[in-house]
Amino acid sequence: MNPLLPPGYLDAAAIVRAGKSSFVPAFRLLPAGRRHDLETFYAFCRVVDDLADSGPHPPAFRREALEAWRAGFRAADLSGLPDNLASLIRRRDLDRSLFLELLDGAATDLAPQVRMASRSELDLYCHRVAGAVGQICLPIFGADPRRAADYAETLGRALQYTNILRDTAADLRRKRIYYPLDELTGAGVDPASFPSGAGQYFAKFAAETEQLFGKAARLQPSADARNLLPARIMASIYRALLGKMRRDNLRVTEKRYRLSAPEKLLAVARALLLPQ
Repeated sequence: MNPLLPPGYLDAAAIVRAGKSSFVPAFRLLPAGRRHDLETFYAFCRVVDDLADSGPHPPAFRREALEAWRAGFRAADLSGLPDNLASLIRRRDLDRSLFLELLDGAATDLAPQVRMASRSELDLYCHRVAGAVGQICLPIFGADPRRAADYAETLGRALQYTNILRDTAADLRRKRIYYPLDELTGAGVDPASFPSGAGQYFAKFAAETEQLFGKAARLQPSADARNLLPARIMASIYRALLGKMRRDNLRVTEKRYRLSAPEKLLAVARALLLPQ
């Protein structure tokens, strides 16, 4: 395995146990084999997220590590990838190009400052860091990748928009603004003084995010409803988080919102009770 890749990666289950992601409850309802595969993919996503964000290593090292991952996915025999990830790709016939797009999204976050000039630029970023993730998950869940592709893409964008709202303050500290600059300007918000005066824009962005969750629900293929239960759980948890932010007047520059354990359990219960 490439020396730039983390040696602890092979213990994917330990990475999942150590994480506090809202996605983890969705793991528990999968059959053992699929749960193990999702843990492996989740571990990869966590490692890449850590490379994209400000970690203990300098930017040059993190760029080199991302390139090491690229080389592994491009190799015909997947040499350089951890054994469990290479096995997962072969067994589930996962699309390697989606992994490369995910790495492109991570590379975006390595810039000294991140700005999105337009909604199309934002949505390309969302496709790379969320839509591609959703599409990779489809075969792991047992859903048809072609039939459910639009669902995965739309839900991925809704999840990422929710993340953008939740992480507004933290992203500002990292010199990142994911809201489209042309839309901010059109709403009378000077990007140079953002987030000053952005309250109404946050409300608009949150309303659009809620609409995306509704669109994703309508796009779910009925033939894949049972296999997409983990995705519905993710959607329900994040939709509950979005609702909590909206009820609190989207004070996203003042605090980072989280669901309590009872709130998260209620969101999971909603997903389980939804008609399939």
